[in-house]
Amino acid sequence: MSQLKPKRIILHCGLHKTGSTYLQRNFKSKHKDLLRHGILYLGPTTFKKQLRLLWKYLQWGKNKTKPSQRLKLQALKALNEQAGDSLGEIHTILISFEAIFGTLRTGLIQKNQEKNANRENSLGLYRYSKKRTKRLIRGLEDTFGTKDIDWTICFASRQQDDFIRSCNIQLIKEGHELTGLSIEEFTKISNFSYAKTSSLIENLSSLKEQRNIKILPFSYENISDRSDPTMYLKNFIKLILPVEAKQIIPSLINKSDSKNLHKNINPGISERGLDIAQEARPIFTKQEWKLFRKFLEQNFVKSI
Repeated sequence: MSQLKPKRIILHCGLHKTGSTYLQRNFKSKHKDLLRHGILYLGPTTFKKQLRLLWKYLQWGKNKTKPSQRLKLQALKALNEQAGDSLGEIHTILISFEAIFGTLRTGLIQKNQEKNANRENSLGLYRYSKKRTKRLIRGLEDTFGTKDIDWTICFASRQQDDFIRSCNIQLIKEGHELTGLSIEEFTKISNFSYAKTSSLIENLSSLKEQRNIKILPFSYENISDRSDPTMYLKNFIKLILPVEAKQIIPSLINKSDSKNLHKNINPGISERGLDIAQEARPIFTKQEWKLFRKFLEQNFVKSI
Protein backbone atom coordinates (compact mmCIF):
# COMPACT_ATOMS: atom_id res chain seq x y z
CA MET A 1 0.00 0.00 0.00
CA SER A 2 1.37 3.41 -0.94
CA GLN A 3 2.08 6.11 1.61
CA LEU A 4 -0.04 9.00 0.40
CA LYS A 5 1.28 11.96 2.36
CA PRO A 6 1.58 14.84 -0.11
CA LYS A 7 3.82 17.68 0.94
CA ARG A 8 3.20 19.45 -2.37
CA ILE A 9 0.22 19.73 -4.71
CA ILE A 10 0.62 21.25 -8.17
CA LEU A 11 -2.48 22.53 -9.96
CA HIS A 12 -1.95 22.93 -13.70
CA CYS A 13 -4.98 24.98 -14.73
CA GLY A 14 -4.45 25.35 -18.47
CA LEU A 15 -5.20 27.77 -19.96
CA HIS A 16 -7.42 26.30 -22.63
CA LYS A 17 -5.74 25.88 -26.01
CA THR A 18 -2.20 25.94 -24.64
CA GLY A 19 -1.17 22.31 -25.23
CA SER A 20 -2.66 20.93 -22.01
CA THR A 21 -4.09 17.84 -23.71
CA TYR A 22 -0.66 16.94 -25.06
CA LEU A 23 0.86 17.13 -21.58
CA GLN A 24 -2.03 15.21 -20.05
CA ARG A 25 -1.82 12.32 -22.53
CA ASN A 26 1.88 11.88 -21.88
CA PHE A 27 1.56 12.12 -18.10
CA LYS A 28 -1.26 9.58 -18.15
CA SER A 29 0.75 7.12 -20.26
CA LYS A 30 3.63 7.41 -17.77
CA HIS A 31 1.48 7.22 -14.63
CA LYS A 32 3.49 4.37 -13.10
CA ASP A 33 6.83 5.99 -13.92
CA LEU A 34 5.73 9.15 -12.10
CA LEU A 35 4.64 7.09 -9.09
CA ARG A 36 8.14 5.63 -8.87
CA HIS A 37 9.37 9.19 -8.45
CA GLY A 38 6.81 9.84 -5.69
CA ILE A 39 4.41 11.80 -7.93
CA LEU A 40 0.72 10.98 -8.32
CA TYR A 41 -0.76 12.38 -11.53
CA LEU A 42 -4.47 13.09 -12.01
CA GLY A 43 -5.88 14.19 -15.36
CA PRO A 44 -9.32 15.50 -16.35
CA THR A 45 -11.09 12.16 -16.86
CA THR A 46 -9.79 10.63 -13.64
CA PHE A 47 -10.61 13.76 -11.68
CA LYS A 48 -14.18 14.05 -12.97
CA LYS A 49 -15.05 10.35 -12.71
CA GLN A 50 -13.09 9.08 -9.72
CA LEU A 51 -13.29 12.23 -7.60
CA ARG A 52 -16.77 13.19 -8.77
CA LEU A 53 -17.93 14.68 -5.47
CA LEU A 54 -14.85 16.90 -5.31
CA TRP A 55 -15.49 17.90 -8.94
CA LYS A 56 -19.12 18.71 -8.07
CA TYR A 57 -17.95 20.78 -5.09
CA LEU A 58 -15.48 22.63 -7.33
CA GLN A 59 -18.18 23.32 -9.91
CA TRP A 60 -21.23 24.17 -7.84
CA GLY A 61 -20.22 24.36 -4.17
CA LYS A 62 -20.64 27.38 -1.94
CA ASN A 63 -17.49 28.94 -0.56
CA LYS A 64 -18.85 29.01 3.00
CA THR A 65 -19.93 25.36 2.90
CA LYS A 66 -17.38 22.80 4.05
CA PRO A 67 -16.72 19.67 2.01
CA SER A 68 -18.90 16.81 3.22
CA GLN A 69 -17.56 13.75 5.02
CA ARG A 70 -18.76 11.66 2.08
CA LEU A 71 -16.70 13.80 -0.30
CA LYS A 72 -13.58 13.39 1.81
CA LEU A 73 -13.95 9.63 2.11
CA GLN A 74 -14.59 9.20 -1.62
CA ALA A 75 -11.66 11.44 -2.56
CA LEU A 76 -9.24 9.69 -0.21
CA LYS A 77 -10.32 6.26 -1.46
CA ALA A 78 -9.93 7.33 -5.10
CA LEU A 79 -6.53 8.89 -4.50
CA ASN A 80 -5.24 5.76 -2.77
CA GLU A 81 -6.57 3.63 -5.61
CA GLN A 82 -4.74 5.80 -8.11
CA ALA A 83 -1.54 5.54 -6.07
CA GLY A 84 -1.97 1.76 -6.02
CA ASP A 85 0.83 -0.37 -4.60
CA SER A 86 3.58 2.10 -5.40
CA LEU A 87 6.60 1.73 -3.18
CA GLY A 88 7.72 4.63 -1.07
CA GLU A 89 6.01 7.85 -0.15
CA ILE A 90 3.90 9.88 -2.58
CA HIS A 91 5.16 13.36 -1.80
CA THR A 92 3.65 15.26 -4.77
CA ILE A 93 0.25 15.31 -6.44
CA LEU A 94 0.00 16.84 -9.92
CA ILE A 95 -3.50 17.72 -11.15
CA SER A 96 -3.78 18.94 -14.73
CA PHE A 97 -7.23 20.15 -15.73
CA GLU A 98 -8.17 23.31 -17.65
CA ALA A 99 -11.64 23.40 -16.07
CA ILE A 100 -10.22 24.23 -12.63
CA PHE A 101 -10.49 27.88 -13.64
CA GLY A 102 -13.68 27.35 -15.66
CA THR A 103 -14.96 26.00 -18.97
CA LEU A 104 -15.16 27.72 -22.34
CA ARG A 105 -18.87 27.02 -22.63
CA THR A 106 -19.95 28.49 -19.29
CA GLY A 107 -17.44 31.31 -19.51
CA LEU A 108 -18.18 32.52 -23.01
CA ILE A 109 -21.47 31.37 -24.50
CA GLN A 110 -23.82 29.74 -22.03
CA LYS A 111 -26.48 32.40 -21.76
CA ASN A 112 -29.56 32.08 -19.57
CA GLN A 113 -27.79 29.76 -17.16
CA GLU A 114 -29.93 28.46 -14.34
CA LYS A 115 -29.25 30.38 -11.17
CA ASN A 116 -26.73 28.21 -9.38
CA ALA A 117 -26.72 27.94 -5.62
CA ASN A 118 -23.31 29.61 -5.56
CA ARG A 119 -24.53 32.43 -7.86
CA GLU A 120 -21.62 32.04 -10.25
CA ASN A 121 -23.76 32.80 -13.28
CA SER A 122 -22.15 35.70 -15.13
CA LEU A 123 -20.22 35.28 -18.37
CA GLY A 124 -16.51 36.03 -18.59
CA LEU A 125 -13.89 33.36 -19.14
CA TYR A 126 -12.28 32.40 -15.79
CA ARG A 127 -14.36 35.02 -13.94
CA TYR A 128 -14.62 32.68 -10.94
CA SER A 129 -11.08 31.25 -11.04
CA LYS A 130 -10.28 32.26 -7.46
CA LYS A 131 -13.46 30.83 -5.95
CA ARG A 132 -13.15 27.59 -7.88
CA THR A 133 -9.47 27.13 -7.03
CA LYS A 134 -10.15 27.91 -3.38
CA ARG A 135 -12.82 25.22 -3.22
CA LEU A 136 -10.48 22.66 -4.76
CA ILE A 137 -7.71 23.55 -2.31
CA ARG A 138 -10.09 23.38 0.62
CA GLY A 139 -11.50 20.05 -0.54
CA LEU A 140 -8.03 18.51 -0.74
CA GLU A 141 -6.90 20.02 2.56
CA ASP A 142 -9.93 18.55 4.32
CA THR A 143 -9.41 15.21 2.58
CA PHE A 144 -5.85 14.94 3.92
CA GLY A 145 -6.69 16.64 7.21
CA THR A 146 -3.91 19.21 6.96
CA LYS A 147 -3.10 22.67 5.68
CA ASP A 148 0.62 21.95 5.78
CA ILE A 149 0.87 21.64 2.00
CA ASP A 150 2.97 23.61 -0.48
CA TRP A 151 0.78 24.65 -3.39
CA THR A 152 1.77 25.60 -6.92
CA ILE A 153 -0.88 27.10 -9.21
CA CYS A 154 0.52 27.16 -12.73
CA PHE A 155 -1.06 28.27 -15.99
CA ALA A 156 0.07 29.21 -19.47
CA SER A 157 -0.31 32.57 -21.12
CA ARG A 158 -0.68 33.00 -24.85
CA GLN A 159 -0.69 35.84 -27.34
CA GLN A 160 -4.17 37.30 -26.95
CA ASP A 161 -5.37 37.23 -30.56
CA ASP A 162 -4.19 33.64 -31.04
CA PHE A 163 -5.81 32.61 -27.76
CA ILE A 164 -9.18 34.12 -28.67
CA ARG A 165 -9.13 32.58 -32.14
CA SER A 166 -8.22 29.16 -30.73
CA CYS A 167 -11.04 29.34 -28.18
CA ASN A 168 -13.47 30.23 -30.96
CA ILE A 169 -12.30 27.27 -33.06
CA GLN A 170 -12.58 24.92 -30.09
CA LEU A 171 -16.18 25.97 -29.43
CA ILE A 172 -17.02 25.35 -33.09
CA LYS A 173 -15.32 21.94 -32.95
CA GLU A 174 -17.38 21.06 -29.89
CA GLY A 175 -20.52 21.80 -31.87
CA HIS A 176 -21.71 24.98 -30.18
CA GLU A 177 -23.98 27.30 -32.12
CA LEU A 178 -21.71 30.01 -33.52
CA THR A 179 -23.01 29.82 -37.08
CA GLY A 180 -22.30 32.94 -39.12
CA LEU A 181 -20.33 34.61 -36.32
CA SER A 182 -17.03 36.05 -37.54
CA ILE A 183 -13.97 36.05 -35.31
CA GLU A 184 -14.31 39.83 -35.02
CA GLU A 185 -17.91 39.48 -33.84
CA PHE A 186 -16.99 36.67 -31.45
CA THR A 187 -14.20 38.80 -29.95
CA LYS A 188 -16.53 41.75 -29.55
CA ILE A 189 -19.25 39.88 -27.65
CA SER A 190 -16.92 37.70 -25.53
CA ASN A 191 -15.32 38.72 -22.25
CA PHE A 192 -11.69 37.60 -22.05
CA SER A 193 -10.60 40.22 -19.51
CA TYR A 194 -10.47 37.73 -16.62
CA ALA A 195 -8.24 35.39 -18.67
CA LYS A 196 -5.37 37.88 -18.90
CA THR A 197 -2.28 36.87 -16.95
CA SER A 198 -2.27 40.06 -14.89
CA SER A 199 -5.95 39.59 -13.98
CA LEU A 200 -5.46 35.97 -12.97
CA ILE A 201 -2.43 36.78 -10.82
CA GLU A 202 -4.30 39.60 -9.10
CA ASN A 203 -7.40 37.45 -8.62
CA LEU A 204 -5.52 34.44 -7.23
CA SER A 205 -3.06 36.35 -5.04
CA SER A 206 -5.46 36.67 -2.10
CA LEU A 207 -5.34 32.88 -1.74
CA LYS A 208 -1.74 33.28 -0.55
CA GLU A 209 -2.79 35.03 2.66
CA GLN A 210 -3.44 31.84 4.65
CA ARG A 211 -1.49 29.26 2.68
CA ASN A 212 1.92 28.61 1.17
CA ILE A 213 1.00 29.17 -2.48
CA LYS A 214 3.23 29.85 -5.46
CA ILE A 215 1.54 31.31 -8.54
CA LEU A 216 3.49 30.29 -11.62
CA PRO A 217 2.42 31.72 -15.00
CA PHE A 218 4.45 30.79 -18.07
CA SER A 219 4.43 31.65 -21.75
CA TYR A 220 3.15 28.88 -24.01
CA GLU A 221 5.00 30.36 -26.99
CA ASN A 222 8.30 30.61 -25.11
CA ILE A 223 8.53 27.02 -23.87
CA SER A 224 6.96 25.16 -26.81
CA ASP A 225 8.18 24.26 -30.28
CA ARG A 226 5.55 23.18 -32.81
CA SER A 227 8.15 21.27 -34.82
CA ASP A 228 9.16 19.27 -31.72
CA PRO A 229 6.30 18.74 -29.21
CA THR A 230 8.62 17.01 -26.73
CA MET A 231 10.25 20.39 -26.01
CA TYR A 232 7.01 21.52 -24.39
CA LEU A 233 6.89 18.43 -22.18
CA LYS A 234 10.54 18.80 -21.17
CA ASN A 235 10.29 22.51 -20.44
CA PHE A 236 7.04 22.10 -18.52
CA ILE A 237 8.62 19.47 -16.25
CA LYS A 238 11.63 21.72 -15.66
CA LEU A 239 9.27 24.53 -14.76
CA ILE A 240 7.03 22.73 -12.25
CA LEU A 241 9.51 20.15 -10.92
CA PRO A 242 12.94 21.79 -11.22
CA VAL A 243 14.62 19.63 -8.57
CA GLU A 244 13.35 16.30 -9.93
CA ALA A 245 13.45 17.18 -13.64
CA LYS A 246 16.75 15.41 -14.45
CA GLN A 247 15.41 12.13 -13.08
CA ILE A 248 11.86 12.45 -14.44
CA ILE A 249 12.48 13.58 -18.02
CA PRO A 250 14.29 10.37 -19.13
CA SER A 251 11.40 8.35 -17.69
CA LEU A 252 8.79 10.28 -19.66
CA ILE A 253 10.74 10.80 -22.87
CA ASN A 254 12.60 7.59 -23.52
CA LYS A 255 10.78 5.91 -26.41
CA SER A 256 10.78 7.39 -29.89
CA ASP A 257 7.84 5.19 -30.82
CA SER A 258 5.51 6.56 -28.15
CA LYS A 259 2.19 7.36 -29.80
CA ASN A 260 1.76 10.45 -27.61
CA LEU A 261 5.20 12.07 -27.74
CA HIS A 262 5.05 13.27 -31.33
CA LYS A 263 1.30 13.42 -31.88
CA ASN A 264 -0.59 16.66 -32.48
CA ILE A 265 -3.45 16.17 -30.04
CA ASN A 266 -6.65 18.23 -30.39
CA PRO A 267 -5.36 19.95 -33.56
CA GLY A 268 -6.58 23.22 -35.03
CA ILE A 269 -8.95 23.18 -37.98
CA SER A 270 -8.36 24.87 -41.32
CA GLU A 271 -10.60 27.68 -42.55
CA ARG A 272 -12.23 25.27 -44.99
CA GLY A 273 -12.92 22.85 -42.14
CA LEU A 274 -14.45 25.59 -40.01
CA ASP A 275 -16.76 26.62 -42.85
CA ILE A 276 -17.90 23.03 -43.23
CA ALA A 277 -18.37 22.66 -39.46
CA GLN A 278 -20.58 25.72 -39.23
CA GLU A 279 -22.69 24.63 -42.19
CA ALA A 280 -22.99 21.04 -40.95
CA ARG A 281 -23.76 21.66 -37.28
CA PRO A 282 -27.59 21.84 -37.64
CA ILE A 283 -27.63 18.50 -39.47
CA PHE A 284 -26.17 16.31 -36.72
CA THR A 285 -27.31 15.21 -33.29
CA LYS A 286 -24.95 15.69 -30.34
CA GLN A 287 -23.80 12.07 -30.55
CA GLU A 288 -23.32 12.22 -34.32
CA TRP A 289 -21.27 15.39 -33.96
CA LYS A 290 -18.61 13.55 -31.97
CA LEU A 291 -17.97 11.33 -34.99
CA PHE A 292 -18.07 14.27 -37.38
CA ARG A 293 -15.53 16.14 -35.24
CA LYS A 294 -13.11 13.23 -35.67
CA PHE A 295 -13.64 13.49 -39.41
CA LEU A 296 -12.78 17.21 -39.29
CA GLU A 297 -9.65 16.63 -37.23
CA GLN A 298 -8.43 13.91 -39.58
CA ASN A 299 -9.12 15.71 -42.86
CA PHE A 300 -8.98 19.46 -42.21
CA VAL A 301 -6.05 19.96 -39.86
CA LYS A 302 -4.64 23.47 -39.85
CA SER A 303 -1.14 23.48 -41.28
CA ILE A 304 1.76 24.80 -39.20
